[in-house]
Amino acid sequence: MKTRLTFRWFTIKLAGILFALYSAYNVFIIFRDGKYFPVYGIAITALVALLFAVFAVFAWTSEFKDIRFLNIRKAVFIVALLLVFALKLRMIGQTVAYIDFSRLNTLLYGGAYFMTLAALPVLFFYYAFIVKNLPFYPKASVILPLVALLLFAGSFVLEIILFCKYGVGLEASRLRTIVIRPIFYLGFISLSVYFLLPPKLSVPDLPI
Repeated sequence: MKTRLTFRWFTIKLAGILFALYSAYNVFIIFRDGKYFPVYGIAITALVALLFAVFAVFAWTSEFKDIRFLNIRKAVFIVALLLVFALKLRMIGQTVAYIDFSRLNTLLYGGAYFMTLAALPVLFFYYAFIVKNLPFYPKASVILPLVALLLFAGSFVLEIILFCKYGVGLEASRLRTIVIRPIFYLGFISLSVYFLLPPKLSVPDLPI
């Protein structure tokens, strides 16, 4: 069966490429800077690389039709999404302690963090509970991916301001920040756009 090259197809394949690049970047960090990391830091970085590799595989298998594979794909994606949320959540205490309401740069950092933290469970809820019943939740099927999209985009904008105005980057160097942060955010933005454009309801089991 020939694949139709639609905008929806393009967004999910782009998401796959971006997620794969972010996964490869974390593998690079392990080989390049791993000697400076504690064992715990290496384990976390390796887990991040694995989770984003899972996201990439999820994106690249969007046309698969086998029901058994789709069920496994869905379960693995949901677990990966929850683990990324958990990894992000572990920084909440440090982030709250860093925020100083008299310093705009800390508010920008905190805002970017909390917007991303909020976007991840929105995607989880949409994919875990809404996506298989799209006709029954017409508003939620649009609102939830749109909210996730706006949260990721807003977080990205705040990081751009933080970097351009205050010179604060969230990676080890300016070059890494310039290259990697857009890859991270555009991957999730592309995924949100993909979810915002559901397939035509012509089959009973949607391979989304």
